[in-house]
Amino acid sequence: MRLLEYESKQVFRKYGLPLVASILIEKPENIDTMLAQFSFPAIVKSQIAIGGRGKAGLIKIAHSREEAKSLCTEFFQREIAGFRVKAILIESLVNIKHEYYVSVALDTSSRQFFVIASAEGGVEIETVAKNTPEKILKIPFDLNHGLTDDKVDQVVKFLNLPESEYETAKKFFHTLWDIAHMSEATLVEVNPLVLAEEGLFAVDGKMILDEDADFRQPDTKILQQKKLSELEKIAKEAGFSFVELDGEVGILANGAGLTLALLDVLTDLNLKPANFLDVGGGASKERVFKALELLFKMNPKGVLINIYGGITRCDVVAEAVIEALKIFAEHPPMVIRLTGTKEKEGVELLHNAGMDAYADVLEAVNKLKEILEVKK
Repeated sequence: MRLLEYESKQVFRKYGLPLVASILIEKPENIDTMLAQFSFPAIVKSQIAIGGRGKAGLIKIAHSREEAKSLCTEFFQREIAGFRVKAILIESLVNIKHEYYVSVALDTSSRQFFVIASAEGGVEIETVAKNTPEKILKIPFDLNHGLTDDKVDQVVKFLNLPESEYETAKKFFHTLWDIAHMSEATLVEVNPLVLAEEGLFAVDGKMILDEDADFRQPDTKILQQKKLSELEKIAKEAGFSFVELDGEVGILANGAGLTLALLDVLTDLNLKPANFLDVGGGASKERVFKALELLFKMNPKGVLINIYGGITRCDVVAEAVIEALKIFAEHPPMVIRLTGTKEKEGVELLHNAGMDAYADVLEAVNKLKEILEVKK
């Protein structure tokens, strides 16, 4: 789970990393009240889950309170790549002498951590790695020993920091590791770490947390819940995979591969999927019912069910469909492809309830396409 900048900095502040003064505006209606508490000029930073915010015009300097208000109003209306600005972080400006890149990252393939540093901060580290790899230091270390003093010394010397900042910098790197270790993060990044007249500051921050560790990390679990939409919460609680898309056909399938293949089929036939929904193998009646409830909440133009029963029983799916249609009287047109384990029983249940089921997925898709064209 990737944290937004302000969420990362909330963690940084908890561990004592040096940050500049800031305020957070989470609602457009709070702009005036929050801005009255701050001095300008300042930097206005949109909180949105995309990279390159500066290039996208989502980070700007405001020289006055009026300019800041205008920028905040504009930013809250912005949407890029399907993401909307969630909040706005306003920070004091500092007199920058130099910018550095620093991070602690987990390499899952080698199963070890790395401390990564470069004196070329404030730019995309991927660009530095591609064009001037010699300007990046990458030192491995293991979980048992942690980030030791000798490795921190190597980093501080490589960055060529002023001697007056050595002790502060060493403490900074040890704290980075404490954050990664205690939060079970796969990445803790500061870009840039700024050397200013006032000292060292983490001017930007990024963290990626291991969602599989949320049972040990209550803060991670709270953040994860906060980021989920209403539909994603339903899916998580019911135990199936769900991603909302921007199409018109709601889909329900079992198995990630089968679901992805169905997305391709729909796209090839000029039908736009409204979601990815995999109820998983051996899905219970309750889980299938919850999945249908979620799809109906989305209000798509049509629903396509694609079940290839292995450990998933077709009769259980049929029972869930019949129950859902009884409870949700108003629902979009639905087409069902049903084949595999207990197929005969499932098809018979649907037939007795006045519904058809198709054994071939293309027949089912074309039937739904025909229904949607009639509705136009």
